[in-house]
Amino acid sequence: MTPELTTPRLYLPEAMEVGSRLRLGADDRRYIGNVLRLRVGDRLILFDGSGKECDALIRELDAASAAVEIMGKRDVAPAGVSVTLAQALPKGSKMDIIVQKTTELGVNRIIPFHSLRSIPRIPAEKSRLKTARWQKIAVEACRQCGRADIPEVTDVLSFEEAIEAGGIGALKLLLWEEERERRVRDVLKDENVGQAEDIVVIVGPEGGFAPSEVDRASKLQYLSVGLGRRILKVETASIAILTIIQYERGQLG
Repeated sequence: MTPELTTPRLYLPEAMEVGSRLRLGADDRRYIGNVLRLRVGDRLILFDGSGKECDALIRELDAASAAVEIMGKRDVAPAGVSVTLAQALPKGSKMDIIVQKTTELGVNRIIPFHSLRSIPRIPAEKSRLKTARWQKIAVEACRQCGRADIPEVTDVLSFEEAIEAGGIGALKLLLWEEERERRVRDVLKDENVGQAEDIVVIVGPEGGFAPSEVDRASKLQYLSVGLGRRILKVETASIAILTIIQYERGQLG
């Protein structure tokens, strides 16, 4: 089978082999029957979140359950660059938008963190609930945009923990509104550092980074970069820098 863009997609995080039959959970049963209005014999694409995708046919569908048969299986090649976004917690529901849109743009890991100027402060007992919500948003974004892998959304960390995300050889960028000389594009075109396969981007809150945070990050080899003359809202800035990275690395355009 050849997948089509209009074929409905479902996330099914379990082993899938050609010829096997799998029973869907209650939520998926309601979705394909009540929302998509699918019937026995209709096609689905199932993805497991780790880069594998399967073609399936609905074989059973009644009021209480549904079963599908796996007809084909394939590996979906990962993007050529791995991008981690460390995002200072913004106000309101902006983090929902950031998770959704950067997932569509191919981010591989999202690290929410408390910055000195972050206004929201999520207590430990609510942090896991927030993370679970953001992970669910990432799953839905992958289903919608055609990704077969799902980015990890980590627990909410401190600034010190977040800037430790970059491994050996990673290109580490700190998006800073006061940086006027070094642009993201310039760094990505630099033959010495711009071709790294692992990129970490750290984005601050509405009030920007405190000078002490910029200084601390620079000591860990983060390069401060700007997006140009305009001061963008935090959710726009995160989307913009991911778009630039993916464009410059050949994943968009």
